[in-house]
Amino acid sequence: MDFQELIIKAIKKGEVVKLLRGEGEYEVVASEFTSDVFPTDINSVLVNCFYKQRDKIDNIEKIFDNAFNELIKGNASDVYIAVLYFDACIFQEEKGKASFLIDKEGVSKKLQEQLHKVRNKLRDSVEFENGMKKSNPWNNITNFNKYYEKKYGICII
Repeated sequence: MDFQELIIKAIKKGEVVKLLRGEGEYEVVASEFTSDVFPTDINSVLVNCFYKQRDKIDNIEKIFDNAFNELIKGNASDVYIAVLYFDACIFQEEKGKASFLIDKEGVSKKLQEQLHKVRNKLRDSVEFENGMKKSNPWNNITNFNKYYEKKYGICII
């Protein structure tokens, strides 16, 4: 898959949020060996469509930030996907592989606000654009939160 072509197409069509969601032609299928349900291959999209494009596409950090913030404001499924990207960003930063950094504290506050609004739905299930359903994503969110509190002193719930 040509990730540079994918992100350029999404930018030109104003569909970067769709790329983050893995919607339609933008789905990057996660490994069949993954034991969880994902809307798209989050790490692959983050690394290949954004981090690796930093020197090739002007303002790629801002493009990611804008789409990421739009995702945070969405429905329960979008907010959960935003949490997955937040976690992937932190993971990549910790490995020293991120070509730009996110504002963990600022994003955590935005996530906390939206998670509060959709928490009941997240305690049930969410369905992604690819038709896959994730049961009780709240469990994952609380586990992520424990790590963020311990390591960074930030809270998303």
